[in-house]
Amino acid sequence: MLKFIIKRIKQTVITIFILSLGAFMVSHLAPGDPLVSVYGDAAERLSNEARIKAVKDLRLDKPLIYQYAIWIKNAVKGDLGYSYKYKMPVKDVIQIHFPNTFYLMGLSIFLTLILSISLGLISALNEGKLLDRIITRFSTLLYCIPGFWISLILILVFCTNLKILPSSGVYDIGRENDILNRIYHLILPLTVMIIGHLGYYSNFVRNKILEELKEDYIILARAKGLSKFEIISKHPLKKIMPSIIILMSLSLSHLIAGGFVVEYIFSYPGVGKLVFESAKYHDYPLLMGGVILTGVIVVLGSLISDILSSLIDPRLREEGMD
Repeated sequence: MLKFIIKRIKQTVITIFILSLGAFMVSHLAPGDPLVSVYGDAAERLSNEARIKAVKDLRLDKPLIYQYAIWIKNAVKGDLGYSYKYKMPVKDVIQIHFPNTFYLMGLSIFLTLILSISLGLISALNEGKLLDRIITRFSTLLYCIPGFWISLILILVFCTNLKILPSSGVYDIGRENDILNRIYHLILPLTVMIIGHLGYYSNFVRNKILEELKEDYIILARAKGLSKFEIISKHPLKKIMPSIIILMSLSLSHLIAGGFVVEYIFSYPGVGKLVFESAKYHDYPLLMGGVILTGVIVVLGSLISDILSSLIDPRLREEGMD
């Protein structure tokens, strides 16, 4: 087990390094003027001397590989640089916004997992019946609808027409300590996140359960007089949990990407919105901070899922050492 963990950690470090290098190069080679992020509209009125000095102060006159070497050296020490736009350390900017993303992502993953298992179980218990057909077809339909389209429809209905839910922000002004107000602002973004992934996971759970019901040990359980509900709750669900964990970890990047789009649409002040803004204004340090944080979460999530899955099913550990 220790060798397995060490191997996965090495792969994780290499992946994060490659991700940081790729993100750094792509962001710096993208067209645009980073001085706009620092000086705003005044960047266009800078004299040649002032522009050259500003570029030199930001070390943008150095070769890209040199800039990356300086950045990675400081990043290892915990220094992610200074945000051009927010005029403060990147680490502090992320610390302010990360809790909002954590609550949104954490709740969406937890509720999606619970609801998908529940719907998959209900659908499997009613295989071939009307309820099963309704759940599977409706789930497939929801999975096919783009998240941004659902977001716009919900904003139109509940914010513009009915005016019963907020369309942006994380809390009302002056109510940052009001938990209920924060939950109130989470309703629409959370709904979009769950709708976008519930259908796929619930169908996955249903199909996995039905596959397990064809195994020999299930036939033996039925011969003992156990009901279908007792059989499913005691045997297949436990056996398919490693598959569910692996699927969730593999889909973590998709979940985060969807969450970032939701944050941008609902003007939800999280890391996703920061990444979009930093890319727009060429705030390289903040963009790198957001990208690396996202990459680390995805890679570590995959690492943790591998370890948990190998503990549940040792065969996966042996395959991972090949």
